[in-house]
Amino acid sequence: MLKELNDLNWVTQLKAVAEHFSPTIAQLVISLIVMAFYALLSRRIAPFIYRTIAATMLKEEMNRRAMVVFHILLFLLLVVVLSIIWGVDIKGLLVLASSMIAVVGVALFAAWSLLSNITAFFILLGQRSFAQGVSVRVIDGSNHVEGVIVEVNLFSTVLRTSEGELVVYPNNLIVSRPVVVKQTAVVEAVPTAVTPAEKRQHRREMLLKTAHRK
Repeated sequence: MLKELNDLNWVTQLKAVAEHFSPTIAQLVISLIVMAFYALLSRRIAPFIYRTIAATMLKEEMNRRAMVVFHILLFLLLVVVLSIIWGVDIKGLLVLASSMIAVVGVALFAAWSLLSNITAFFILLGQRSFAQGVSVRVIDGSNHVEGVIVEVNLFSTVLRTSEGELVVYPNNLIVSRPVVVKQTAVVEAVPTAVTPAEKRQHRREMLLKTAHRK
């Protein structure tokens, strides 16, 4: 009985403390917590994603693009969460965003294709066997496209055929089609360092190795 009374007193005291704070202060405190979590998530996950992408042996420019897209998506998620906390009409924002995407989609191509290609871009970055210099065959029904991977960008993958032609293949089709990896690229491993000093050290080591071979 005494324990139940203590529990009731604790709940009553908590309600009394909550009544002293206005909804605005509560929203402000929650917003600060969410922003702190956003900063922590950005600092902890970003280096991990950079190292994972660097291991795929793609161009440094592709790594930077992937990081930019990651930060944009994370920031948009932060904006949505803060809007919910402060009672902003999310439906109106979604309608506006959908209208803008639809306009861009009509001008370029379907809006769903934009999103699916970006998603497929991150999926391809996580595939270690899918890198520059790798010879692949993309099977599309009774047809197929065969070539060496030249570049992987945000919306498409560029293949160079044996005739020297460049084939631009959408990322979402590569992810959804069977792909035969014929040859693994012989490329020096890209350093996972994220600091300029470590990158310079890696270049010096590569130059020393080249000099010793000569």
